[in-house]
Amino acid sequence: MNNFGILFFSTSQLGGILDIGYTSEQSEIITDLLYVFDAKFDVDKQEVSVDYKQKYTTLFQARLKVFIEKYKSVLPSVQKLGARFGKLEQDEWFFILPPIELNTKQKYNLEEELDILNGRKSSLNEEQLQKFFGDVLDNYEIITFDLDKDKKIKIGEGQKNKRICRFCQRGISDVSFTQEAHAISEALGNKKLILNEECDNCNKFFDENIERDFIYYHDLARTMFGIKNKKNEVPEMKGIDFHFYQSNENNLSIAVVSDSISGEKSGTPESTVFRTGNKIKIQNIYKTLCKFSLSVIGSEHVSHFCETIRWIKDEKEATALPKIAVLNSYDFFTKRPELNLYLRNNNNKKLPYLVGEFRFTFYMYIFIVPFSDKDSRDFLSEEDYEDFLNCFNHVKSKEGFEYIDFSQNVERELSFNINFEKEKTDKIL
Repeated sequence: MNNFGILFFSTSQLGGILDIGYTSEQSEIITDLLYVFDAKFDVDKQEVSVDYKQKYTTLFQARLKVFIEKYKSVLPSVQKLGARFGKLEQDEWFFILPPIELNTKQKYNLEEELDILNGRKSSLNEEQLQKFFGDVLDNYEIITFDLDKDKKIKIGEGQKNKRICRFCQRGISDVSFTQEAHAISEALGNKKLILNEECDNCNKFFDENIERDFIYYHDLARTMFGIKNKKNEVPEMKGIDFHFYQSNENNLSIAVVSDSISGEKSGTPESTVFRTGNKIKIQNIYKTLCKFSLSVIGSEHVSHFCETIRWIKDEKEATALPKIAVLNSYDFFTKRPELNLYLRNNNNKKLPYLVGEFRFTFYMYIFIVPFSDKDSRDFLSEEDYEDFLNCFNHVKSKEGFEYIDFSQNVERELSFNINFEKEKTDKIL
C-alpha cells in the first residue's frame, strides 16, 4: 500500500493532513487528485506544478465531485474529501502544502496571508499584533484541538496491550484500561477528547479526589448554561438551603430557604448564600487544570512532568503555587470546554515550559503547569511572574483578569454568594 498526503490549511476550519492510501495498480488516482487542484504536468521534464493557493469555486467543487464519484467504489475513503472541503464557504481561499509539521509562527503567517486573500481584516494592525502576540509566537508552539470533528479524538496508544499509563507508568500486566478516560471531565460537556493512556486506577483516583472538586466549583455554570453530564442530562444543584435547576422549558428556577435571604423584610431580596454542602480543596482546581493539560500533551513530553504528576496524585505537597490569571467574561463564551497549550520551543528559562489556557462557559484560566524539569524558576516571586506576563502580553493588557492564588489545600465547604439588584425603570404603570 502506498500513501499520498497533502496538508490542507484553512482559517474557517481546522485543516490537517489529507492522506490517501492506494495500491500500485491505482496510481492514476494521484494524477486525478492533482487535476482537482488544477495541477500542470510537464511530460518532457517529468514535473508537476500546483499552486498552493486554492479557491473553493464552483469549478473546483465540480472537479472534486467527479473525482469522488470515479473512485468511491474502489477507495471509499475519498468520500471524506467531500465532507472536509464542504465545510468551506463558497469562493473561500485555502492552501494545500506538503505534509509537514508547521510551527506556530508559520501557521500565523499562513493565516495572515489567507485573511488578506479572503478579505478578512484584523481589528489590530501589524504593529499591534506583534506587540500583543510576538513574544508568544517567538517562544512557544501553540497546541489546539479540533473538537468540531464528528468522531472522537483519541490521544495516545490505540492498542490496549501496548499502553503505558502516563500517570503511574504501569502497563497492561499490572493495570486495566477498560474504562474510557475523558481527557477533560465528561461532566463539563467533553464527549470527544479521550485519553487512551490513563488506566482505570488513575481514572478512578482523579475522578474521586481531584476532578470532582473542579466540577463542584463550576456547578452553578453547568446548571445555568445547560451543560449535559455523563447521563446526557442538565445537572441540578441541591444544597443545604437551595435548589437550582432548569425546567422542561429551559427556564431557570431557584428555590431557597427564606431565612437565608437578607433584605426580605423590605420586600426586595438583596443577597443570599447558596450553601452547597460540598467540601473542596481549592488547590484541586489547579491540579485539575494541570491534569487536563498532561492528558492532551504529546506523550513524548510527559517525562518532563514527573514531579507535576506526583503533585497531582497527592504524592508531593505544595504550599505555594504560581497565581492563575482568571477572567470571567462573556466575550469568550463557550458551552464546551476548550483547552489550548503553549509549549516553550527554546531554552529561555525566564519563561515557563508549559502554559495552559482553559475556557468553560464564561470562565477563562491562564495557568503555568508547575514542577517541570524544563523550568529553573517556580514563578512565585513577583519578578518571575512579571517576566511570564510580559511574554503573554495579550493577557496582561486585557482588562478584567484577576490573579488568584489557588495554593490553599485545606478542605472547606463550597458556597456561592448571590446578589440581587432591583432594576431601575422609567416606565409608568
